[in-house]
Amino acid sequence: MAVELSKYLKEQLSGLSLDHPDRSYLTGLLMATEGYLAKIDMVAISSSVDQAAEAYKFHPHTPELVTKVHRTIWHERGKRVDMVYEVPSCPYTQMEITELEQQTKRVGYLPPELATQQSRHLLGKIFPLVTSPSVREGNAVTNDENPSGWFDYDAGIDAPYLGTNEKELKRVAGGGRELMSLNQYIVAGQDSKLLTRQYLDEGGTWVRLGSRDGGFVVFARFGQDGYLNVGWNFRPDSRYPHLGGRSSGVKKA
Repeated sequence: MAVELSKYLKEQLSGLSLDHPDRSYLTGLLMATEGYLAKIDMVAISSSVDQAAEAYKFHPHTPELVTKVHRTIWHERGKRVDMVYEVPSCPYTQMEITELEQQTKRVGYLPPELATQQSRHLLGKIFPLVTSPSVREGNAVTNDENPSGWFDYDAGIDAPYLGTNEKELKRVAGGGRELMSLNQYIVAGQDSKLLTRQYLDEGGTWVRLGSRDGGFVVFARFGQDGYLNVGWNFRPDSRYPHLGGRSSGVKKA
């Protein structure tokens, strides 16, 4: 029923002028209908994803388990945008995974098809609670680089490297690591919610990222409701007690 209503509303809107008095009402009704459909889709796929999350929580994090969990996650996420995302075998060894976790880092996966500014709007469709201008088609947030594939990242709920400016952050997060791109941060934040029931930075910290708006480094955080807050108006030398960053390392097979 809701699918038919959505189709009907789109047909009606396509025939109306931009200043038609009914356009605002029908647009609102369409948004509400599509929001309902998104929730239904999420409920339908939650079972296998929840099972994968439970396996991750209660079993040793072997490369084989990490591969299986992320293949399940991305298989289900792909359904939300009618795409198939292939996940290769996890290239991290058992020892590397263990060492990363001792450093409060986690392994994640970002499909190459979702790693760029141009494709970021698809992440907004996969994760409808994000609802940030940075995940809209034609958004203004660029990435310094477009890392993709398997990566590891600072996974504590509160941000590390608090009180640093841009220069200091790049130094302390160095050692062959880079600041997370906004695309990586979105995926890592969703993985965090799935695996720990908390989004990254939902407690109130902010992180500088390897992405920019108008040439300025952006900073971001997730709210407890899943909304992604993104800003860009801090000076490079600005330091704040609740502003840090998150580093990532990309692992090639």
